[in-house]
Amino acid sequence: MASLKRATEGEIPGFEVFDLELSEDELSELYANPPQYLRELLDREGRQVNRLVVDTRLGEGDCACGIKIVHSIRDDWTKSSHFAMCVLCT
Repeated sequence: MASLKRATEGEIPGFEVFDLELSEDELSELYANPPQYLRELLDREGRQVNRLVVDTRLGEGDCACGIKIVHSIRDDWTKSSHFAMCVLCT
């Protein structure tokens, strides 16, 4: 089952960073409709989502090196914003 796992590297003050862990079937579902899949996942995780910013590569099925979810916990206009992005392969 899809899950968010807190990333241990790259701590950013005011933000939580998670690795998105998906099976192959779940990854196919994500690639088919990234915004809907991510909103449903975040809702199941009990997260408030004020806005969701999605990396366009998710819709192209091009995230071979992983997916990160960044959640703003700052008390400003970004509060409860979630950013879903592909990890760049190095």
